[in-house]
Amino acid sequence: MTVSGSYEYDVFISYCTADKSWVRRELQKRLQDVGLNIFEFRVGTSRGREIERAVTNSRKTLLVLTPSYIESEWAEYEASLVQSIDPASRDQRFIPILKQDCKLPLRIRQLIPVDLTDPDEEEIQIAWNQLLTAFGKQFTTETTSQPDTPQAWLLAHPYGMPPHFTGRRTERQMLSDWLNNDQQHPLFVLRALGGFGKSALTWHWLTHDVDANHWPVVLWWSFYEEKAGFDNFVYATLAYLTGKSPENLKRDERLALLLKYLQQHQILLVLDGFERELRAYSNMGAAYQGDGEEKIADNGRDCVNPDAEQFLRSLCSLPNLQVKVLMSTRLRPRPVEVTGGMLLEGCREEELTRMQPEDAVQFFRVQGIRGNRGEIEQACAVYGFHPLSLRLLAGLVVNDWRNPGDIQAAQRCDLTGSLVQRQHHVLEQSYQNLNPAGQQLLSRLACFRSPVEYGVLAALADAEADLQRDLQDLIGRGLVQREQSRFDLHPIVRRYAYDRMGRESRQDTHGQLRDYFAAMPEADRVTTIDDLAPVIELYHHMVRAGQYDEAFELFKYRIADPLYYQLGAYQKQSELLHALFPQGEQHLPQLQNESDQAWTLNSLANSYGLNGQPAQAVPFFEQGAALAKKQGNKKNWAIGLGNLASMAQLPIGALQAAEANLRHAIDLCQEIENEFQEAVGHQELGRLLAYRGAWAAAEASLDRALELFEKANKIQSQGIVWAYRALRSSLWIRGTDTIAPQRTELTTTALAAAKRALELADETARTQFPYERDYVRAHWLLGAAHRLIPNLTESNHHLTEALRRCRAINMVDHEANILLDLARLRHDQGNPTEARRLAEEARTIATRSGYVLQGADIHLLLAELARADGDLGQARELAQEALRLATCDGGEYVYRVAYDEAEALLRDLG
Repeated sequence: MTVSGSYEYDVFISYCTADKSWVRRELQKRLQDVGLNIFEFRVGTSRGREIERAVTNSRKTLLVLTPSYIESEWAEYEASLVQSIDPASRDQRFIPILKQDCKLPLRIRQLIPVDLTDPDEEEIQIAWNQLLTAFGKQFTTETTSQPDTPQAWLLAHPYGMPPHFTGRRTERQMLSDWLNNDQQHPLFVLRALGGFGKSALTWHWLTHDVDANHWPVVLWWSFYEEKAGFDNFVYATLAYLTGKSPENLKRDERLALLLKYLQQHQILLVLDGFERELRAYSNMGAAYQGDGEEKIADNGRDCVNPDAEQFLRSLCSLPNLQVKVLMSTRLRPRPVEVTGGMLLEGCREEELTRMQPEDAVQFFRVQGIRGNRGEIEQACAVYGFHPLSLRLLAGLVVNDWRNPGDIQAAQRCDLTGSLVQRQHHVLEQSYQNLNPAGQQLLSRLACFRSPVEYGVLAALADAEADLQRDLQDLIGRGLVQREQSRFDLHPIVRRYAYDRMGRESRQDTHGQLRDYFAAMPEADRVTTIDDLAPVIELYHHMVRAGQYDEAFELFKYRIADPLYYQLGAYQKQSELLHALFPQGEQHLPQLQNESDQAWTLNSLANSYGLNGQPAQAVPFFEQGAALAKKQGNKKNWAIGLGNLASMAQLPIGALQAAEANLRHAIDLCQEIENEFQEAVGHQELGRLLAYRGAWAAAEASLDRALELFEKANKIQSQGIVWAYRALRSSLWIRGTDTIAPQRTELTTTALAAAKRALELADETARTQFPYERDYVRAHWLLGAAHRLIPNLTESNHHLTEALRRCRAINMVDHEANILLDLARLRHDQGNPTEARRLAEEARTIATRSGYVLQGADIHLLLAELARADGDLGQARELAQEALRLATCDGGEYVYRVAYDEAEALLRDLG
């Protein structure tokens, strides 16, 4: 029987009699332990003929080099015979093993030996690895051990560390110096493009270099995990630090408690993959997203969660912080910057780049790859010492069929093209060298957006033994990472493997995964996004399988309401809806039914509007309304026009277009006699007219809305109208021509209307379910009204309650308004510093979101604060900006009270 192709034996060992004991006890045993078939001389035959048979029928011959061997005539004959078969050693038919230092003949000196003479234990292990790798055998002893981590540490998502991590000594020392000596930078941002080894470096540093005696409290958190968003990070960190569940605390209370704790205790937090919390990488396709395909806008570096922004700013500004936070990320989060792109004082950033050449050489050597330093460096330089590319290149060399483990195998890779092309080519070669089963398994893994449990793979596999074999092969080639029973891919590998799947294969695989998740039981009660995880995964695989219409139905009837009404997860909603636009947002969603397309467009626009992106919502609202018009569906057309006006055009100051669309929506509803939607139109028109200062017209429109809602017994809708009545009165109070008695009456009216809005929110919660948006709106306007009385204690209670509820559901469209009224309250309480801080926070939100009306009011307050400080120049600039924003469309379409106040202030300032 032959082995390894046409050879009968794997190896013939050529040695002298003096070394027989070592060969039998050590060398031969190691070779047999990995299953190699060793040539043995037959008793009673010609030694010369047996040597010829051994050399001819053995895949490789080992020369055990010692002084005795060099002097042996038979050894010389054996070596010469082998060299005559492979004179240039192209096939590496023989491998010299340097057992003892000796003077080698020229014919052997030209070859790189396996050197067993070094007294260093690690070097001896590397030499044995090189020998076994030459036969294509995986060695079992890794040179990079994983130390036991302290039980007190919380490693929430252990990293699937690839074997043989080496080097990065300079970077590791830099991190240690920061941790132990740098008191000025609590936050360290380690930034790098994909494939540069951010996660591997930070994990290795944490588990090998951080002194547990000095840092007994440590948390590792990976945002690459599916359920590892910022809210869950805060929850888990608090539970770890305090030993108590924070489930009874609201979201903003949890963050405040966490920041307080971080000020008082010495803690190390490692946040891996923070780019997943940024807009640019927060979508469902982030797991497949590479670097540099398209320019990422500045707002792509904003956090999707406002709490995350506050957390980062606090880390960089709070005094006496005891915590140290190490963040790895592809992009620098914008909250750690000041205007102009400079870092906040408490933040330090370093960019991780290529491996050092000496580290790359060591990395190849510990995997048993043979070659001198120059050869290995040259091979690595071709790929720019890019860590992921080198890991894949090492996998190619180790698994080379012709000369496994020899660095010369790297020369057979295509070395043409740019650096990026060469890095892509080594990934392509790694994929092509897999057998069909390995390619299929890699692609199946690529269909998951996050690490996958072995049990899931086993449930989908035809044969578990084959699955284990193929997984081991993928790990050995550097294509898959393993952490206990979970398996994951680097995003670059995931995207490549996914793109290699044909359409039919891709749909079939996602179809299998769809069926797997469809069989999972539904949550009895949805209280967090985690409760929706299985159905969201089912939705993902439906979309990826090309079943867009089925995915739409799933989203509409099982996902939309919990996200929108219960959780206020508008960012998650837009992320999921994006998946229905496979050709991009410039095209319609991939749905057959135009009504479904319109619903999707409107829902996506709603998500944008409520998440602080009204300008981005405009085109989707317009497309949805156009589809409804095309269908002749006047009800949906009216709804689309109303949403466009109230949720997008009004916040950005497009008052003329907003009023026209609302009046058109009302007319359409009257044509089809839909009184409910007509009432909604009057409700929103009344709010717009109040901002325009058309007090009587606003009152008439709101009265008509309330009349129609009371007729239909729509309690929740009545509450919104009462809130808008409170808003109208509060705005009118600010009118420059409003007389004192009128202000008193309007204050009383605003207070009563806001109270009624809160009562109706409670009634709605009892009879239907809580509408958190209604509570936020009512508490905000009630707090604003109490400030006017003035009842500052009650004002503070309701405004802080409004802000707490607002942030609990990420209600961006109201947050700046609440912060502004809190700033006004602090000013009235004699705390201008806090007033300015709150106003600046409100300005940040309004500016980022493009809220024109809110921006006008915020700049007015900041101008007043500047004037109070005696900075008249700054006050004038702020008042001019307020006037510009309040102008909106000009003429009668201005934000009246803010416009008049800005003009009056500018006159006073001269």
